[in-house]
Amino acid sequence: MRTEIFAHPVSFRHRPQEQAERVRAAGIDRVRLAYAYHGGRWLLTTSDPAAVVDFPAGRWFTRRGATLNDDDAALSLPVAGDEATVAGTSLVTSGVAVTGWLVGLHQSHLATARPDLAVRNAFGHPYRHALCPAQPEVVHYARTLVAETAGQPAVSGLELEAFGYLGWQHQSAHDKFGAELRPVDRWLLSLCFCRACTARFTEAGVDAAETAARARAAVLAQLSDPRPACTIVQDAVTVLGQDLHDAVLAARAEVTTDLVRAAAEASGGLPVSVRATADPYACDGKSCGDLQALAQAAGSLTVTNLGGDVSALGRDLVAASRTGAGVTAGWNLGAAQTHGEDALMDVAREARLHGAGSLVLYAYDLAPAPRLEWLRRLPRGPVSADPITFDHHHDASTEPAR
Repeated sequence: MRTEIFAHPVSFRHRPQEQAERVRAAGIDRVRLAYAYHGGRWLLTTSDPAAVVDFPAGRWFTRRGATLNDDDAALSLPVAGDEATVAGTSLVTSGVAVTGWLVGLHQSHLATARPDLAVRNAFGHPYRHALCPAQPEVVHYARTLVAETAGQPAVSGLELEAFGYLGWQHQSAHDKFGAELRPVDRWLLSLCFCRACTARFTEAGVDAAETAARARAAVLAQLSDPRPACTIVQDAVTVLGQDLHDAVLAARAEVTTDLVRAAAEASGGLPVSVRATADPYACDGKSCGDLQALAQAAGSLTVTNLGGDVSALGRDLVAASRTGAGVTAGWNLGAAQTHGEDALMDVAREARLHGAGSLVLYAYDLAPAPRLEWLRRLPRGPVSADPITFDHHHDASTEPAR
């Protein structure tokens, strides 16, 4: 089983080759490096300990790379810098492979500038952090982002995060609410009723107006007179009725799969993995719905639990293993989620038990630096060659299936 780690290019701003050598010395085979990311504020632990780094949303490379026949896409991420190019070069030089990690539709800059392309809830309110995957212009943006990243010199694989529906809650803004919301209320507030989604609902035989009305009624009732939660499935069926509930989930799953397929087709043959979950109600940056269809669309799956819930990770691993696709397990190496080296070993064993080919950890320069030493002692097994050279990064025949 390979050992991988997520990283942001800001961690390679100072002494990039030194950072790359540190990564390699930890026994890390591959870095999932953010080439497109939302804004953030990181307290660094390793590259510049105790530094608080604010960085904007955007793409972290300047070279345009491949295009989709029209360079002037209406929707495009701003360039935040070229640190991903520098970091990727340093990593490959050190013998570490690079996956281009793309946070696709969780982009406040774009959704704020184009509210017509944002997720729009049952009350008609657009969400400034979330682009809607049903919008054709958003699909084109996603394909262009994938194509351009695939053309970067160090990139030999792609990781797609937030390629699907995002939800009401958003951690970047200071969300405030005094009502007692149930999981189903959060999901109902996350349903999109923009023009594109309304059209997709109609095509699927879903009465969008009736769905929105039921969602509004349930949320308003909860705001006025809070009720205790049952399971989210029970509460969702109570609100929508079984048939409408099932049809809504199926329509949203199809939209997500269509987006992932369109994006993966723009990869130029590079292996693609999509961050996914078996939870059909998820709205947290993971593509959800039909895991089998998502696996076929992307080629492989990354299933993560960054909150420290081993049981939840295990459930997603079981579901992902049934698809027959390559699977990567993802875990948070942070102090709050991993209570010691033994806990990390337990996660690694869980991943191997369910056939994961890689364990990817979150994240370099966020987790305490001494924990990198733990990675050298993780269980490893025979794996296929993982190409890292510049010369063949674009040739699918040189990459193992994932």
